[in-house]
Amino acid sequence: MASIGLVSLMVIPAPGIWGLLIGVACSLAILVSAFIWLLDQVATRLAQAWDRRDRRRRRAMHAGSGMMRKAGTPAPIEPPRPSPLQERARIAALRRQASKAEPFRLR
Repeated sequence: MASIGLVSLMVIPAPGIWGLLIGVACSLAILVSAFIWLLDQVATRLAQAWDRRDRRRRRAMHAGSGMMRKAGTPAPIEPPRPSPLQERARIAALRRQASKAEPFRLR
């Protein structure tokens, strides 16, 4: 819009101070929009550079599914621990067997 306004001032001159004010306003609008465009380009490039750097860092630290287990024998699976009630029953059964095995023992 500012460029169109500036070109129309060249083609159809405005008299006196009004022409000067309109020309300055159009020129300022063009300069401000160019500065904002330049700032947007710089910010976009910085954001892309930070994103690339973050992606490189994440890739370098990522172990993920490519990580392999050491080759060798698998670790033995331990049997589940008996409950306290099962443990007492096992000890009682062992005592009964021991008492049957030793008939000479005094009670």
